[in-house]
Amino acid sequence: MTTLYDTDPSDRREIYSVSDINLQLKQLLAQEYPMIWVEGEISNLATPASGHIYFSLKDRGAQIRCVMFRNSRQRVRFEIKNGLHVVIRAKVGLYEQRGDLQLIADDMEDAGAGALQRQFEELKKKLQQEGLFAPERKIALPEFPNEIAIVTSATGAALHDFLNVIQRRFPRVRKRLYATPVQGAAAVPTLHKALRQIQSDNSADVIAIIRGGGSIEDLWAFNDESLARLITEQSIPVITGIGHEIDFTICDFVADVRAPTPSAAAEIISPDGLALHQFFQGQIQRLKSIASNHLESLNQRSDWLSRRLHSSHPQYRLNIQQEALKRLQQRISLASKHYLAHKQTVVDRFNDRLYVNSPEKRLDANKLQLKQQLARLRLASSQLKAAKQHRFQLATQGLNSVSPLATLERGYSITQLEGTTGNYIRSHQEVTKGVLISTRLADGHIISRVESHQAKKLTKSEQE
Repeated sequence: MTTLYDTDPSDRREIYSVSDINLQLKQLLAQEYPMIWVEGEISNLATPASGHIYFSLKDRGAQIRCVMFRNSRQRVRFEIKNGLHVVIRAKVGLYEQRGDLQLIADDMEDAGAGALQRQFEELKKKLQQEGLFAPERKIALPEFPNEIAIVTSATGAALHDFLNVIQRRFPRVRKRLYATPVQGAAAVPTLHKALRQIQSDNSADVIAIIRGGGSIEDLWAFNDESLARLITEQSIPVITGIGHEIDFTICDFVADVRAPTPSAAAEIISPDGLALHQFFQGQIQRLKSIASNHLESLNQRSDWLSRRLHSSHPQYRLNIQQEALKRLQQRISLASKHYLAHKQTVVDRFNDRLYVNSPEKRLDANKLQLKQQLARLRLASSQLKAAKQHRFQLATQGLNSVSPLATLERGYSITQLEGTTGNYIRSHQEVTKGVLISTRLADGHIISRVESHQAKKLTKSEQE
């Protein structure tokens, strides 16, 4: 900004640059409109590769340029297209380079759903401040209901799912249907009528308000304030199973129990019949066991008293003493037998020892030993005699082989001087003519006289 003066200082003009004015306008808009909700129709939509989107938001009388950057665009869960009626949350800004007014969008909602959601949040906040959601005003569901009042459409899948679960878990409970439309203009008054009729009948133990899933518009009947207040006035506990797990309605908040689905509502209301059967069977068995134990205890006490009464009778005591005497007699008899058997064993042991050590036993043993030695001696003598005879025969044979008699038997003879002993003639020179000589043959003697003798050379055969 520049200040200029003419000749008169009082005549002063402030001159702004385009950048200055655009900057000040941008700051002013940011201060006055930090974040606002704007409703309009999308036109001139541009979706460049950057991921940002550029569009105009218009109504019957005007339009304004808008931009939504990529990070914010990614949070929008519906298709953005021309002609779509939306509500955006945005900051009012000014593009300084061109001086263009624009909205910088941070969030975007479908205009129809967005309006309904704002109404929902406003009513929720209002009823919560009044305490209609407080836990202390909630009524507990009965553990074993006899009758369930079902408020829903007679043709919807929610009723089918609900009844299937009830039939599986607790089929004995009575089910009464109060058929109502669950969406559209007729839904709220019909729901009012059904709740009042249930109160009037006063036969149900619990009220189940159920319906299947849908959009916020489909579920809008259950966001009605008058219906919510009527639910809080019920003396019978109310459970809701409306839509899917992610769906919440005002009726869910004011109900005594909120179930995520109709099937879940049936699960909560109905006890598990099989578990109950098993529980009661266990209790029956437990009671039977207690009764049996108690009866057994009484029988034992009765038996004890009977035995005690019987034991105090004189005849019983006499019988006991007789039995004791009999047992003592048996013990004495048994002890005597054992004692005698023991002594007999000792006597037998001494007899055995005496027999082993008796003179007769020893004499018999010695006699047996002597017989054995005599037999061995005879055998040895016989063997020795046989051996000596054998050796004698061998010696005899040896002597016979060198005996002169044996030689004589082979045809030889022994000559000696007659009348002498041992003077054997070995050479012709030992005799003289006329000497008597005795020649011994094998079978006798020959006495002869020497007529002559001469030396003769023996042949080889004669020498041999």
